[in-house]
Amino acid sequence: MSLIIHTPTNLALRRNGIYVRADQSEWQYNWPVHTHEGFEIYYFIRGSANYIIGEDIYDLSPGDMLLFRGSTIHRVNPAKDVPYVRSYVNFTELFLKEQLPPEMYQKLLSLFDAPGGLLIRWALDEQGEIESGFRLLQQEIEREAFGYEVILKTYLAQLLIKIYRKSKHLVEFSPTEQPSHSQANVRRILQYINQHFTENITLADLSKALHLNKYYICHSFKEVTGYTVNNYLMSKRIEEAKKLLLTTNEPVSAIAEKIGFNTSVHFSRSFKQYAGVSPQIFRKVSVSK
Repeated sequence: MSLIIHTPTNLALRRNGIYVRADQSEWQYNWPVHTHEGFEIYYFIRGSANYIIGEDIYDLSPGDMLLFRGSTIHRVNPAKDVPYVRSYVNFTELFLKEQLPPEMYQKLLSLFDAPGGLLIRWALDEQGEIESGFRLLQQEIEREAFGYEVILKTYLAQLLIKIYRKSKHLVEFSPTEQPSHSQANVRRILQYINQHFTENITLADLSKALHLNKYYICHSFKEVTGYTVNNYLMSKRIEEAKKLLLTTNEPVSAIAEKIGFNTSVHFSRSFKQYAGVSPQIFRKVSVSK
């Protein structure tokens, strides 16, 4: 399994500043760990799934909404035996900036400050209005009628204001569920990997550091995240490599060493396997866009 920078999302964000999908039920054979530009509002409608954002794991129920920065590594892990339906909107920081007063703009963006995302649980009598908000956004994008850009910004601002109001009424939230024993340990594994991914981590290291059986580590991690430990570790390294390739002028060999690869050849081979192109081509193409 590979980590990707979600190209359709980024292309849409660079073109329009916003990307919307309402009531999506398409199934993918592979649900990759990925990142993208901008911010995301994800809304779970139906199915059985958990969502990994950074080091946090969310068991989803209908009406659950997650808000997070697209640059945070994330992955949904839906069950195969039931329909999986969701809506989501991605937008850039600049998309709303001219639409809102500075104080309101900062308050709304603060919804995305939590490193592992923010969970909002909408009550049954609130869900229809929220779902309608996503549909209105998608309709405007599809029609591209006169003034649709202004309408899009207005609808998005309204949705964010509703979310902000909800976030300030914590008594309306469902009680926070305690993670299962497996989820609690997987969070510990995620934390360890994210803190030590530049080192040569082995299952023996994880077992010793976390006082967990190696078989249990492999089984529980795969069960909760849908990924093997090695796949997640490699995905994390490649993600960090992409950030360095885009934000620094460091040579590929220096980046390889910094993120834990023994040789630049191994790094380049792994990067191409996970990203589809070599580090040099990724840097050239991404910077030129």
